[in-house]
Amino acid sequence: IILLNQVYVEAYTCPCVRCHPFDSIFVAQSNGNYDAIFTTTPPYRLNKYKRYEGHVVSGFPIKCNFSLDGKKLASGSSDGSIYLYDYQSSKVVKKIKAHDQACIDVAFHPVIPNVIASCSWDGSIFVFE
Repeated sequence: IILLNQVYVEAYTCPCVRCHPFDSIFVAQSNGNYDAIFTTTPPYRLNKYKRYEGHVVSGFPIKCNFSLDGKKLASGSSDGSIYLYDYQSSKVVKKIKAHDQACIDVAFHPVIPNVIASCSWDGSIFVFE
């Protein structure tokens, strides 16, 4: 028996996958320094014309998250920054220098939309407004 669960052939690992809160897409954080966009229904189609670029992964288990309204995507970066992307255009709208070491995860507050928490490879946690 052969089980095939690979969505697409990628030269890099993808340490994080996140579904959009409303649209039928998900993003895969690639160790190739970008987030790839896919449809959530089989066959999972890669959007070849749009992806979220700017942050750097450098082999760290960097994660990303959508805002509750789905208008922003936040990603950590090995340079210690948080990158905020506009969901529709995939452009970087803000870069926040958060940590001295790699920022490995970011999360939006579940009630207050302009509050973001991040954590670093060194174990530090910060909250930004």
